Amino acid sequence: MPFKIIDHTADVAIIAYGNSIEDLFESACLGWKFISLETQIENFELSKKFLFSSSSYEELLIELLNELNFQLYANKFVFLKINKLTLTKVDSSIQLNVEAAGQKYNPEIHTIKEEIKGVTFHQIKIENVNGIFQTKIVFDI
Repeated sequence: MPFKIIDHTADVAIIAYGNSIEDLFESACLGWKFISLETQIENFELSKKFLFSSSSYEELLIELLNELNFQLYANKFVFLKINKLTLTKVDSSIQLNVEAAGQKYNPEIHTIKEEIKGVTFHQIKIENVNGIFQTKIVFDI
């Protein structure tokens, strides 16, 4: 599993892993999905593209996860997988370009397991530990 759920007082937290920064971002998205939803049928009928820019990988990751959360609750878009994810350095900032695949929320096939209010900056720090990128992510529930 590219992430593991860890104990955290009053919230839910994961440690996400990846062989690259891009893999780490995808693992974090899967961790968000695992905490948020139970999906009986995965039909990749929709895709959405997102573009973010920041000076740090940590901020980009938080923005992406908060966007997936927003898409679920505001637009009823259920994220299922990442089709494409690229990180590009542009001058003093980093651009994140993501294409996410999913489907329209349907209560007959989707169950909200945990309502995430937001993704926090608490204790987030992307590190390379022996060639594996990892970070702790705390979800406010």
